[in-house]
Amino acid sequence: MNSSRHLQFSFLSFVFLCVVVALTSCSKKDTVSDEPMMSGGGGFAEESSENVESSGVMTESGSGGGAGGPLQVVYFDYDQYNIRDDARRALQSNSDWMQQNPSSTVQIEGHCDERGTIEYNLALGERRANAAKRYIVRLGVDAGRLSTISYGEERPANSGSNEAAWSENRRAEFVILSQ
Repeated sequence: MNSSRHLQFSFLSFVFLCVVVALTSCSKKDTVSDEPMMSGGGGFAEESSENVESSGVMTESGSGGGAGGPLQVVYFDYDQYNIRDDARRALQSNSDWMQQNPSSTVQIEGHCDERGTIEYNLALGERRANAAKRYIVRLGVDAGRLSTISYGEERPANSGSNEAAWSENRRAEFVILSQ
């Protein structure tokens, strides 16, 4: 009797182990990019294709003040979190607005296009938000008035799957939390 229980327990354990192995061996679909993820200098690889968005700045802010709102969106190159020259004017404008509204608090949201893994894009979105925050702080805004969050690829500004759409999704948005 004891032997049949042991045999039954062993059989159920074996079936459970097989199910666990089968489920963990199922592969997850990852997006693969032809470009390398990191360059030798520790920064992200630069995009080799032509930049579709020439200005890098959109004058309305998503949820930061509605269309034509006071804070501007900053755009980034593919796989980059460095502030582009053309985005510095937008950050200067955002800094000026914050200095004219000293009781305001702002959240900087980092966003990415759909290419890359979820984890990678969350990390890149965080780097983009933090880069924008560091730049604004260097311009004289108190860091305590700024918070950052990354949405990775989860909140696209443009749902298309082409370079024009992707260039709109690689951004940092400034959301006014209080005035």
